[in-house]
Amino acid sequence: MLWSQSDLVKATAGDLIGDWRNDGIAGVSIDSRSIKSDELFVAVKAKRDGHNFINDAIRLGAKGALVDHIPADIPSNTPLLLVPSVQEALENLGKYRRERSQAKLVAITGSVGKTSSKNMLKTILELQGKTHASPASFNNYLGVPLTLANLPIDATYAVVEIGMNKPGEIEPLARMTSADVVLITAIGKAHLKAFGDIAGIAHEKAQIVKGLKSRGIAVLNADTPGYEILKKQTIKNGSQFISFGGIDGNLRAKKMQKLNGRIKVQCQFNDRDLEFIVGSSGFHFAENSLGVLLCADCLGADIEKASQDLAKWEPSSGRGSFEKILLPSGNIFLIDDAFNANPSSMKSALQLLSQRTVNCSRRVAFLGDMLELGENEVMLHEEIISWPELADVDIIHTLGPLMYHLHKKLPFNIKGCHYESKNELISDLENILQEGDKVLVKSSKSVGLSSIVDAIRAMKK
Repeated sequence: MLWSQSDLVKATAGDLIGDWRNDGIAGVSIDSRSIKSDELFVAVKAKRDGHNFINDAIRLGAKGALVDHIPADIPSNTPLLLVPSVQEALENLGKYRRERSQAKLVAITGSVGKTSSKNMLKTILELQGKTHASPASFNNYLGVPLTLANLPIDATYAVVEIGMNKPGEIEPLARMTSADVVLITAIGKAHLKAFGDIAGIAHEKAQIVKGLKSRGIAVLNADTPGYEILKKQTIKNGSQFISFGGIDGNLRAKKMQKLNGRIKVQCQFNDRDLEFIVGSSGFHFAENSLGVLLCADCLGADIEKASQDLAKWEPSSGRGSFEKILLPSGNIFLIDDAFNANPSSMKSALQLLSQRTVNCSRRVAFLGDMLELGENEVMLHEEIISWPELADVDIIHTLGPLMYHLHKKLPFNIKGCHYESKNELISDLENILQEGDKVLVKSSKSVGLSSIVDAIRAMKK
């Protein structure tokens, strides 16, 4: 069991009421739909109030619920942990668990590459010791403390992802992690509405170093915009840093080449040569793998073994995963990158589409709006037309009011259809897709192009 009832009380200063029966909590969850047997259901207030779903969670096997009031519709014997603030109690559970853990922890942030880097680290570290990592993209004020609250006491390593939407979010989450190592993947044009420019984004991302332990190390991307800002904040924090990429990086690639749908990387680590395979044909993934390997080395893991184990990693769904799908019309090749989008990740996705890694008849892009880009959002969509990555794309279909500005500028030979709704696009898929197509689906998450991916998969023969 992960938690005892007495530890729950110590961590939250809450009161146990109702019938808790036997001791032992197997885990902590905020989702009543996916709650597992003997887990603690945390009734957080987000888009919906978790207090309205306590009965559902208990019915599915939850041991009890963490609440800040007792709803009128639940039985009097329902096991509850009553606290003044559910959010504060969740944070305290995460802090309590981290303070008692001996796991060496990496905290990751960046405009792009956070989740793929986290998953790479999990892949290579769990082959060298018990490893706990954030599920999915649990990187906000709920996800970070939840990840820490579920940290096994015997874990050797932990990997936590930290994201942001507005100023002031990174530092408190970083301090909660008490990280041994932090990794900043790259700085790009994301959340410009809240931060104004690249420098503003870099300043906020740099706050992650304030969560480092006294002898902690920051792993920085020497090739990214804002590198000097990241380095300056790290030095100001009194922390050490090492870098990947660039001319003088501690780990830098000498050669990257495509090899059977993957990337072969030859690099120099201080005075040593490393050669390894990354399980994707995306060069941006290969670049992030350098930072990942530096993190592993800083944790005391075997970097030689870690580099060889990178071949076992593959991009997850919505993050650049690649699959062959047999449709009634024949085979197509799908790149699912529909989880999120900003100009940096959009460019990387189009590079992936343009690569000649498979024999395809056409390269087809379904592009949805990139959100939270601020006052220059229209221009940032229009300027895609000037990207060299479009040179090998055969047709581009667009969705959303912002992508309409790109649609208007596309030359006739690659201009596809513009759609106002997902359902309109889905209904047209059978007319669009042809045998041998290589298809990219890319947009910000809330645009919902993941439903296009689901619809394509549902067309399987």
